[in-house]
Amino acid sequence: MAEITDTTDTIESPPGGFYGPQDISIDKLNIITASGSEADVKKLLIEFSYYEDIYSFVVSGYIILRDAVGLVEKLQLTGKEYIRITFGKALGASTNNEKTYRLYTIPKRTPTGSMDQEFIKLYFCSEELLLSEQTKVTQSYSGKQIDYIIADILFSKLKINPNNLAGRIQRTQGLYDFNIVAKKPFEAISWMSNYAQPAGGVGADMLFFETFDGFNFKSLRNMYKQPAYKTYKYQQKNLNQTMEDKLTSVLEYEFIRTFNSLDDINSGTFANRLISLNPLNRTVKVTDFDYQKYLGQAGSMNGTSALSLAPNRLGKTQNQTPEAKLKLQFGNSELKKRDYLAAGQGSIAQDIFVENFVPNRTSQLALASFTKIKIKIPGDSNITVGKTINFNLFSLSVGEGEGKKLDTYYSGKYLVTAVRHIIQSQGAFQTILEISRESPATNFSPANVSSLNIKEAASE
Repeated sequence: MAEITDTTDTIESPPGGFYGPQDISIDKLNIITASGSEADVKKLLIEFSYYEDIYSFVVSGYIILRDAVGLVEKLQLTGKEYIRITFGKALGASTNNEKTYRLYTIPKRTPTGSMDQEFIKLYFCSEELLLSEQTKVTQSYSGKQIDYIIADILFSKLKINPNNLAGRIQRTQGLYDFNIVAKKPFEAISWMSNYAQPAGGVGADMLFFETFDGFNFKSLRNMYKQPAYKTYKYQQKNLNQTMEDKLTSVLEYEFIRTFNSLDDINSGTFANRLISLNPLNRTVKVTDFDYQKYLGQAGSMNGTSALSLAPNRLGKTQNQTPEAKLKLQFGNSELKKRDYLAAGQGSIAQDIFVENFVPNRTSQLALASFTKIKIKIPGDSNITVGKTINFNLFSLSVGEGEGKKLDTYYSGKYLVTAVRHIIQSQGAFQTILEISRESPATNFSPANVSSLNIKEAASE
């Protein structure tokens, strides 16, 4: 983002000056003080930014105001305030177009160049984040599924309406005994997520996050399987574009991550080893993860493999070197047989042992960002994290007698892992997405180097 003083120039107007069905407006913007009084600051608004992240517990954002009335002083802002926003069209296709968030800091107050004005930047987030920081969970659960425990914590400790969780908390497999001692609610949920395995699924890829419409607990695998919300294209602008073409155009794109072999090795993406220690019977169990075997069970988003089977000079492919990523952990297979151990935090019932989920989760979370791209699109209030989209990128190569063709390697289906909606006071609205996937659109195959015409391309 540009400096605050340049913020009004950071976003383009909607394509062709036309506002389509995805357009959004802010009808009301009020600050609610600790005493309960409200101040209408809509006329002071310069920019509104709203942020979702699949790896974040809550949504967050900021507003930038042009203050010429001494707002901070008059309202005596201390971080106990709320902001209430009423949208002309709700984000995330919600029927609820009014949202209240907690104001938690003002990191910047910047002069405008005028002696009687300044820009102030106010950060907000869901109130549940602050409530979680102020609350502790001390409770035992016996023979319960993890999805049940998480829903119970959200309801009993954070007072979230159970109706708002319907269809958002995915079922998990296995019955667990958890003894939670003095953990913050979100801390407890994060801890249990590491153990959670989706019902009927493979691995342990459950994530807890919030979108505009509420909290979610879902597996990456299930999100991958969703049909694509839309197809977005990066291509040359032309006068013959339809309105639909304009609204699904990618204005800018940036590759954040394509491949990093060192990261893949060190994170255990394709191979890792869990060494589980059992102090009761003095045994050690070694469990190796092999991406190839996992892929045969789980499949992938695009039906392809992210692994190149080219061997190193030792004759091993990357999925054959589990010793490169070692994890040491106490096993839990004897916990149910020892009351004094079962009383500890995180005892686990039945046959749900660390060997069954730790190696898989290590790989699944690493794979989730195998390819990551940031794209800027015309504002679309209906898109949220957890949805999938198709991203079409056109190739830099040109075949004989052909024009531009699709980049078949990087085009295809992606999961939306982060969303930022930015609305400015003059009506400009754009959406910035981070999209990721765990496999390419096509399987690896050797390139025909002779057809690349590198020498010719370099001379152009």
